[in-house]
Amino acid sequence: MSTYVQPVAPTEGRLGHLTPEQTEKLQQFWVRLHDIFDGKTQFDQTAPSSFKGQTRDEDTPATPAPEKKSGGWFGRGKAAEAPKEKAADVVAPAPRFSGADIQKAFWKLTMMDHPDLIILKFIRARKWNLDDAMKMFLNALKWRIVERVDELIELSDSELDEKYPKFIEQMRIGKGYLRGADPLGRPMSVVNTRLHHKSDQPPETIHRFTLHTMECGRLVLGSGSETVIVIFDLSNFGLDNMDWGFVRLFVQCFESYYPETLGVCVVHRAPFVFWGLWKLIQPLLDPVVASKFVFTRNNAELHKVIPRDRLPITHYEGLDDWKYEYVPGTPDENAPMKDLAKKEELLAERHALEAQFESVTREWNKNINGKNSSERDEVAKSLREQYARLTPYVRAKNLYQRLGVAHDGQVTWTYNVKA
Repeated sequence: MSTYVQPVAPTEGRLGHLTPEQTEKLQQFWVRLHDIFDGKTQFDQTAPSSFKGQTRDEDTPATPAPEKKSGGWFGRGKAAEAPKEKAADVVAPAPRFSGADIQKAFWKLTMMDHPDLIILKFIRARKWNLDDAMKMFLNALKWRIVERVDELIELSDSELDEKYPKFIEQMRIGKGYLRGADPLGRPMSVVNTRLHHKSDQPPETIHRFTLHTMECGRLVLGSGSETVIVIFDLSNFGLDNMDWGFVRLFVQCFESYYPETLGVCVVHRAPFVFWGLWKLIQPLLDPVVASKFVFTRNNAELHKVIPRDRLPITHYEGLDDWKYEYVPGTPDENAPMKDLAKKEELLAERHALEAQFESVTREWNKNINGKNSSERDEVAKSLREQYARLTPYVRAKNLYQRLGVAHDGQVTWTYNVKA
């Protein structure tokens, strides 16, 4: 007999469920954003500071310059390199971002989503205070440039492994992976903490692997879903598995850079030694994020949070006869990325749709009346459909595309349920 208690999908402040007052706030945010795009409004042009305790690769300055515009929307060319000098002789200048840089980063972030969906996450995270929401939003876009998030989409597993030693090993051993979704369509990310030892790989590798998993999670969000479930499996957890750098990264990502994305964080089978650490972790959490933590002592309690038919038989006593296995890439799987003519054709089509969406949005904002625009929604649908066709040409295949979970803009999880 199932013990699962299905949660109610939130609708407050979500796309398709906005009140006239909330729609007005959204319109006002777009007016401000367009003023920044157009260079009419001044904003903090400096980059956000990097995560404390994270070691950057030695070829990357502490505050790297933003991408050159000539690199293309999903350009893979290397940015111009500054002459190499001794660290004691020169301090890398802090990058400064223009409105055009922010506009480009925004559309790269949007991918298959309705642009309003992205913006509303930041507005809700700041409780509809537009000043705070805009500051948070701009900081996240600048952070994506500084963190080079695009390379995690554009480079293949083998290319990432070459750049970040032992990158593939993180996937091969199953340290962290995405598997299935709950009845609300929220994909589930499993983190096997017992497999992590901080000294087993460079800090930058686990940093990049974590962000790579976050970006893969966005690709397997089903239509209408906005949040994910994270399961921290603490079975056999010991102090040697603790990594404060990862904890800081996890907290800052869900609080600042992927807001309103964490649905539930399940801490499973936490041993006695964990609770001393939890007293140090909890104060780091925003109260809203902290409220999303659920603690399950055993599999029976886990089954109340995750349906048994979505959990593997092995280890979790679920009903799904499945075991994680890393499927490596093939030499020719990213051949479309080399078809530059087709890529440029599709990118031109994409940019035209982006311009169309902005044009109808500017027209919509001429009358701040709290009414929705069906024309904008139709263009957003075209953006989603077009991104499915563009994907093979601008992003390298990842594990979940190889497994057939994410294909042609659709998300399909299969379960081998045993009675």
